[in-house]
Parts: sequence; structure tokens; C-alpha cells
Amino acid sequence: MVALREVTVRQAQTTRRMLTSLTIAAALSIAAVVGIYFFLTVNGVKALQFNSLGQILLGTTWDPESTPPKLGLLPMIISTLYVTAISVAIAFPISLLCATYLAEFAPTFLRRTLRPAIDMLAGIPSVVYGLFGILTLVPFARYYLGSPSGYSVLVAGIIVAIMILPYMTSVMMEAIRSVPREYVEAARGMGATRWQVVRTVLWPAALSGIASGGMLGTLRAMGETVAVALVSGGALMIPKSPLDPCRPLSAHILLQATVLPVGSPGYYALYFAGLILMLMVTAVIVAAHRVRRRPGRPRKRRVKGGRLNPVLVSRLMTGLMIAAGVIAAGALVGITGYIFVNGVRALDWNVLFGPVHIGDPVHSALYPALLGTLALMFYSTVFAVLVGVPTALYLAHFAGESRFTQAVRFAIDTLAGVPSIVYGLFGATLFVVYMKMGYSVLAGALTLATMNLPVVVRTAEEAFRSVPREYIEAARGAGASWYHVVKDVLLPMAKPGITAGITLSMCRAAEEAAPIILTAVMIGLVTSNPFVHVLQPTDALAFRIYLIAKEYLMVPEARQVAFAAALVLVAVTLSLNFLAIYMRDRFERKVGREV
Repeated sequence: MVALREVTVRQAQTTRRMLTSLTIAAALSIAAVVGIYFFLTVNGVKALQFNSLGQILLGTTWDPESTPPKLGLLPMIISTLYVTAISVAIAFPISLLCATYLAEFAPTFLRRTLRPAIDMLAGIPSVVYGLFGILTLVPFARYYLGSPSGYSVLVAGIIVAIMILPYMTSVMMEAIRSVPREYVEAARGMGATRWQVVRTVLWPAALSGIASGGMLGTLRAMGETVAVALVSGGALMIPKSPLDPCRPLSAHILLQATVLPVGSPGYYALYFAGLILMLMVTAVIVAAHRVRRRPGRPRKRRVKGGRLNPVLVSRLMTGLMIAAGVIAAGALVGITGYIFVNGVRALDWNVLFGPVHIGDPVHSALYPALLGTLALMFYSTVFAVLVGVPTALYLAHFAGESRFTQAVRFAIDTLAGVPSIVYGLFGATLFVVYMKMGYSVLAGALTLATMNLPVVVRTAEEAFRSVPREYIEAARGAGASWYHVVKDVLLPMAKPGITAGITLSMCRAAEEAAPIILTAVMIGLVTSNPFVHVLQPTDALAFRIYLIAKEYLMVPEARQVAFAAALVLVAVTLSLNFLAIYMRDRFERKVGREV
């Protein structure tokens, strides 16, 4: 009896320690959001010592080295809104039509083919999109559209539209698939055509999810950094037409952060620019939360035929839906095919494993960049999992509807929308400067881990929630403590979903360039073994491609090296993305959900 009581006490203590650890892990997401706003605000308000708020927000001149300094950000703010508007205007209708077709009308074999193809677009690194844009869309805009240099708002908008398309499509498709089947069957029973079902039932009922998908795309478009920096032209002017060059806020921060001295007026103005970008992102997130709370319902009216033949209209709209899917899949085939064909021609043993020339990204072998990428992937994923999985477990099974839980969920949503360049500023301030890590693998990995935390939390939480409730209740009924329920039931059964989240985290860590440019990479100073020397700077494939595309693309050998590096990086990210898709589909089949 005494022994049983001791076992019970130990189990209770273990469970309490576990719950405390889960709560602390969940609180770290709130701390991350607070920390981002804190560092942006503390450093950003120092810019007001040199210019007034009105001069910064409404000024059109950026000259931080003049006396007095001119820190006008209006051209960058307008450019951000311009590029975002164009990209969302292009991507939203394509995503909506494609999502509708995949969710409701596509044959099973086509859905299982086309959906992964669209999801794979999310696995292409942004720097590869930028390289593709420079070498294809920029010349096209220059020679055929009349853009003076080719670098323009339009090209940036098209590239960003392709990048946000898979995210919008995925969210919208899930929203449409969640519409109760009885709504659809009732409309069909009344003789409605496909298009009438879509227009009067599916879209109204899934309106909140469709709007959330559009807002997610808007967040991604606002924060895109590297691709926009490569194709927008970097002009410090207010664009008057889509064919004019521009410089959005995110690109402006990236381009200036590497050249402005720490503590200068321009340096503090960059944090102010980051604060503006964060406020814009937070406004969209708050709007998304309000929209998400509004349940969608079918229109309460009879299905009426218009002037046009409803059957012809239905066929036309079905054709447009199929065309949207073809466009999305064609973007994947076109971009990956272009990189593959040119990369295979450029890739050889000497490019991969030849001599290393410090400070020469064109003639130096790629293997140090590959090692650096793998090290950043590994350490950032370890840190993200250590915090993300406990947070997901807390939200799935131990969190009530308290204000703390609401704060954690809002923090996760906010972290998911934070632009990558803002993470770079945060990491540069906290890890590089305040924690004195300097430019290093560890500083870059911690920055990437913070950025990838929402990915791990969301996928792991969904995996934990999908574990059948009767299994948990059976374990509890048999006398198991919550600690053993987690260890022996929840974690094993949620393993495929958690693995998918880990894979996606690794993929994103490999493809991001903006955060590591400010925290981990440095020209001419690289460690021979980034897995061991974590407090030294490193090279990375995404950084190598960005550097060549930005500075060395006119050098004859540079383009071939860029293609080779892009091929290796795309192979890594698409392989991880394919693995994540496979694990997701396997998990959905396991819980009895149609893929």
C-alpha cells in the first residue's frame, strides 16, 4: 500500500513537472513576439532623434549620410503596398478556382497529382524565384513590355504571386472541403449546376476560410524579401506605373542593413521600417482573426438561371478552374525545369568539391555552403522542436479557453506572419549583439528556429488532436498518468504528423536567406566544420545564390555557379517538401480522411 502511494505521488509530481514545462514552452512564443516588438521599438524610436515622425512616414528622400539625415520611407511603404496588391490580385482568383476544382470536382487521381504539385511550389526557395525572375521575367519586361530596365513592380508582383499561390490554395481548399456535404447535395437535388453549387453554396459557406487564405497570401506578399530585392530594381522612388522599379520595405531593410554602420541614423531608421512592416502584418492578422470567427453559410435563396445558359456557364467556369490548376502546375514545371536543365549543365565535380577561395563566391566550391546549410537546418530544427512540440501538446490537450491560451494562439499566428527580414533584425539584435554570439551558426540557427516555431506548432497540434479520444480515455481509465499517456499514446500515434512538421521546418531553414544574412553568414570568414564550430560564421547555398545574383551575375562563370547552387538547393528543399507531403497524406489516411 505504501509502495503504491509512493508510485502515485511520483506520477503526480512527474505530471506536474511536465505540465509546467509545457506551459513554459507555450509562454516562449509570447516572449518571442514581445521581444520582436521590443527590439524594433527600442531601436526604431531612436530614428526620431534625427527626423520627426511625419518626415519619416511622409518623406520621399532617403539619404542617411546627409546632414541632417533624410530618412523618408514613403516610397518604400507605397512600393510594399503596390507589389502586395498586384501579387494578391493575380494569385487570389487562380488560387480560389484551383482550390474549388481540387476540393469538389477533380477526380481522385488528378487531385492526388495536382495537389502535391501545387504544394511543391512552396518548397522552392525564394532566392531561386529571384534568380528565375532576373534571368527570364526581367528581360521579358524590358524587351516586350517597355519597362526601361525590366526590374519593376510588375515583375516583383508576378514572382510573389507565384510564391504565395500554394499557401492560398491550400487554405482555401481545406475551407471548401470542410463545407457539410448535405449543403451540396441539397443544391444538386434542386437541379443546380456545378457553377451554381459553387456560387451559392460552397463559396458562401467557406467564406471565412477563403478570406483567411487571401489574408495569408497578403502576409506572405508583404514580407517577401530576397526575391523582391532581386527583381524590383531597388529604386528609391515612388513608382507611378507597374513598369517602374521600386524598393519595398523588406527589400530596403535587407539592402541597407549590410552597408549601414551600427548606431547610425539610417541603422535606427531600418528598425523603424521593420516596426512599420510589423504593424502592417499585425493589422492583417487581427483582421484574419475577426473573419475566422464568422461562420460561413450558404445563401438563403433559390437558384435562379440568368440570361446565359446555366449549363454553358457551368462548363465555362469548370474550364477556368481546370486552367487555374494547369497554371499552378505549369509554374512548378516551368521553374523547376528551367533550374534543372541549366543546373545539370553547370554542375560538375569541381564546382561541388573543388578548391575553396575565401571571399570569392564565383570560383569557390559549393560544399562549404552545403555544409553550412545542413548545419543551420539541423540546429534550427532541434531548437524549434524542443519548443514547438511541447507548445502543440499544451494547446491540443491541456489548454483551456483562458486568456493565456488565446495569447499563445495569437502569438503563434503573429510569428507565422512576421517577415523573414524582421526575424533577421530580431536575431541580429538579440543573439548577435546582446547575447554576444556574433555572426555565427548558433545565432542563425536560433533565429531560424524562432521563425520555424509556428510551422512545428501547427502541424504537431493537428497531429495530437487527431489521436482518437477513446485511446486517451482507455489509458486514463487503466490508471495511467498524463505523463504516460503522452509518452505511450499521444507521441507514438502523432509521430507521422510531427515528422511532417519537422521536415517542413528543415525545408524552410534551408531556403531562407534574409535572416542568415544578418546573423550567420559573412564573406571571407567561414568555418571548416559548421556542425562543430557553431560560434563562427558560415556559408550557405541560399546566401551564395543571392550574392551571385546581386553582385556577380555579369561575370561569365557566375551564372553557371548560381545554377549549380540553385539545383542543389532545390533538390534538397523539394526532397524535404515531398517527404512532408507524403507524411501528411499518410497521416490523413491514418485518421480516415480522404486525401
